[in-house]
Amino acid sequence: MYMFDIPVGKASAEVNVWSPCDAWRYGFPSWSLRPIQTQDDVLKRHALANGVRAAFGSIGVRTAYAPNVSAMSAVVAHQEAIRKNKIQLGEAAMYRNSECPADGVFLYKDEAFVMSAAGCPLIIATAGEHMIVAHAGRDSLVERNAVLGKPARQHVSIVYALIEEFLKKGAPLNEIVMCMMFSVPTELFNHHPMHPEYGAYNRALIKLVDTLWDGSTVRKNDNVFLDMESLFVNQARDAGIRRAWATHSLREFPSLAHMSDGKDPSRRNLFVVKRNA
Repeated sequence: MYMFDIPVGKASAEVNVWSPCDAWRYGFPSWSLRPIQTQDDVLKRHALANGVRAAFGSIGVRTAYAPNVSAMSAVVAHQEAIRKNKIQLGEAAMYRNSECPADGVFLYKDEAFVMSAAGCPLIIATAGEHMIVAHAGRDSLVERNAVLGKPARQHVSIVYALIEEFLKKGAPLNEIVMCMMFSVPTELFNHHPMHPEYGAYNRALIKLVDTLWDGSTVRKNDNVFLDMESLFVNQARDAGIRRAWATHSLREFPSLAHMSDGKDPSRRNLFVVKRNA
């Protein structure tokens, strides 16, 4: 288990990460939260539920939001929408609403954001007293439909959604601060333009990214690698955010899972971000 205190603007967060090995020690194969959607699932998946409960208890979490991040929707959900479904895990309440796709949620002091992931980074963003924590998978940063020429969602990237939410709160643009953590290593995130199955999509993705956010891909021989950290920073700067950075790449943490590590694809990490101030 890893723990980091991360100051972001005027606020700070405690970022906690449990590896696949931690899950095995608790007696279950994966930290994937997908099996726990309702209170009834706690009994059906008691080992996983007990592991999450123990994780929350070890860091003093009493209120946690687990938005439906798998949709990669580039949406910041209102707490009220997620609170429609409460899952009690010992002394902690985890709120989760499968009918409300969202990448991010506002956090108040002592509240937490929780997600399971294997290579998808997270973003901690603040503006004055406001904080949003969000999942930032590839399709959260670049809308799949937009790549295919048929944009369907309001924001092509979760980065722009975060900014809009802060502006709605009356925060000036120059107060917004963003930090990305735990991105998949660039050298392992290959989008080969001639891939037999994904080549057409990869070529369209590379073209869009190179056009809108130059410097977010890396070419080596015939391979093209997507640099998620640069993509995030370039998107933030494109929108006028000057304080945006990426840190704690998964490259630095070999015990943490990512989809390109060649190991069991069901492996997941558990991320719990608790707002301190």
